Amino acid sequence: MGMWEILAQSERRLCSRFENRFSQEMMQKLSEIRRQVLEQVDSRFVDESSAKSFPYGKISVLLYPRSDDLREAYQAAFLEGESLKGDILQMLENAQVRPPEPVEISVASEPTPDSDPMPLAVYKMEFVKRDLTGRREAPAVTLTVTRGVAQKPACHLRKERVLVGRSPEVTDREGRVIRKNDLVFLDDGSEINATVSYAHARIWWDHESQEYLVMDEVSRYGTSIVREGRSLEVPSGNPCGIRLQSGDEVICGQARFLFEPEP
Repeated sequence: MGMWEILAQSERRLCSRFENRFSQEMMQKLSEIRRQVLEQVDSRFVDESSAKSFPYGKISVLLYPRSDDLREAYQAAFLEGESLKGDILQMLENAQVRPPEPVEISVASEPTPDSDPMPLAVYKMEFVKRDLTGRREAPAVTLTVTRGVAQKPACHLRKERVLVGRSPEVTDREGRVIRKNDLVFLDDGSEINATVSYAHARIWWDHESQEYLVMDEVSRYGTSIVREGRSLEVPSGNPCGIRLQSGDEVICGQARFLFEPEP
């Protein structure tokens, strides 16, 4: 679901809840503000070789209602149920961005300050970049396929985010590329590879814990790890993931690969 789908979904919710509460003019104004805010977020994504990144650790949206009517409308449309914050979070999730740390998002409403340099502004946004000072660079990893057929039998990568799936690219219904896999199992119709979803798993470097984590991206046949003879299930869709160790064999459906980071 892209930005426009999220916007349309939010507008339908607004119409069903507030159609008889606010005027058509007010509804259009609220929709326009939401669109502008989401476009600001969308413009901050950075295209990388295999996916998008979001180099910001904090997003703040400060709403300036200029009247009691606007204050009530902003509260209902943007703050109740954290509606606007939820739309921003959904954009980050749908762009398949898994930052090193969660993005802090704040949405608030307050009177316009007397010294406001933009006296006609109805909202203000601030994007604060992450402080990467002193952080260790993600170590290189080697992913060696042990079961199944991949585009490369072994991938040597130095990336903070590694995507695993079937076929090099994943597209949406309009044919737009929404994901580029790094470890690519071939879409060749074989029994083993067919159990690998197009967007199956994600490995990323966590700066806080200084270790690699893996998550299952709600794949059809699931993800697990074999470690020292024991099998560990990777919870489906859990953004926290689980820790990876050198020598772990990651199982995607029936396909497998060995995870080995550099010391």
